[in-house]
Amino acid sequence: MTSEEMEKSIEFILQMQAKFESNVARSEANIDKLGATVSNLRVSVAELAGIVSESIRISDDRFTRLDDRLAKLAEAQKDLTESQKGLTESQKTTDERLNALIDVVERHITGHNHGQQALGEP
Repeated sequence: MTSEEMEKSIEFILQMQAKFESNVARSEANIDKLGATVSNLRVSVAELAGIVSESIRISDDRFTRLDDRLAKLAEAQKDLTESQKGLTESQKTTDERLNALIDVVERHITGHNHGQQALGEP
């Protein structure tokens, strides 16, 4: 190998070494940026986990209150249904008594012989 070829080879190796060092420096800078990004993501994930946890707690509380309200509503509906059954029986009795009273009043107003006058009898 001639001295000129040797110099070209050395120059080529030095250029390659410079490029390699430049690439390593950029890679280290990117790694540092990624490290900072990962740290920020850890903080964000921790905050998000807290928010999700609190949201779940609030939802659980609301569902518990809703379950209680639905149970009370179901009990009130059951009570209302039971009272409606009693009311229906009572209403039937009242209707029967009212019809009997209407019959008595109609007979009293029209008189006993009113039905005979309608047939043409004196």
